[in-house]
Amino acid sequence: MRVQTVLTLSVVAFACGKSDVVDSGVDAGVDAGFDAGVIAPPVCLPDREDAGTTDAGLDFSCRGRAPAPGGQAELVITGKTTRAGFVRTPLSGVQLDLLALDGTVLATAVSGDGGTYRLSYDAGCHPVAGEVRATHPPDDAGFALSYSVPDEPWRHDRGNLELVMFDSSTSGLAAAIAGVTLIDGGAVLALTVVDCEGNPVQGALVTSASGGDVRYVGAAGLPVTTQTSTSASGDVVIFNVPGTSAEVSATLDGGVIGQRTCPVHPGGATGTFLSP
Repeated sequence: MRVQTVLTLSVVAFACGKSDVVDSGVDAGVDAGFDAGVIAPPVCLPDREDAGTTDAGLDFSCRGRAPAPGGQAELVITGKTTRAGFVRTPLSGVQLDLLALDGTVLATAVSGDGGTYRLSYDAGCHPVAGEVRATHPPDDAGFALSYSVPDEPWRHDRGNLELVMFDSSTSGLAAAIAGVTLIDGGAVLALTVVDCEGNPVQGALVTSASGGDVRYVGAAGLPVTTQTSTSASGDVVIFNVPGTSAEVSATLDGGVIGQRTCPVHPGGATGTFLSP
């Protein structure tokens, strides 16, 4: 259902339809004995995607399936920014940037009252591959950069996207509870293991071929040393990931249910999903 690949973003602002050519004086080849080819217009999708169902249990049938084409005419991402802690609190004045995979800034917003924000981008009915970056202003320094990466290019609007900001105090506290010593320049990757319908997977084992310290998130919402697989939330945190990407996989009952290469950022925290 969702796939994140490291590709160069190519988003072209086509109209969501096809314009007619009138009296152009050019025969497109219908009667001339050759076929000039047909360029299909971009596919515009409805504003909302069905959230799926939990009635039939976990669904892994989409594994290996190619992502469907199409996207929004205008991609809208909304959510909030919060300060990390035992209780997360809204954080205003955070700059949000929608980035292409090559780092190009596609849209920018600043979180307001309640930490809420809205990013809007003219996607031209194409999928948008990239990530959202949260940066706290320098006059209140100490927060690490926070990123959110979809597990496949955005094809529908995305709502309720929360980016959590960690300062040195909260980062150290989370690492201490997880029994981890943070390495300077190491990245943190927070994953939620989900099935094809976006339901969290309990009991999954997550490994990182790229290194790092894997910790599962317990019932209290914190990464702990005592958890040996994902809880009902499906959440796992990998500390001290070296480099700029992490090759991760998840298994359930001995079978691989998802694997991908996730972009990470040295010194920063990245949140994403691991799906079939």
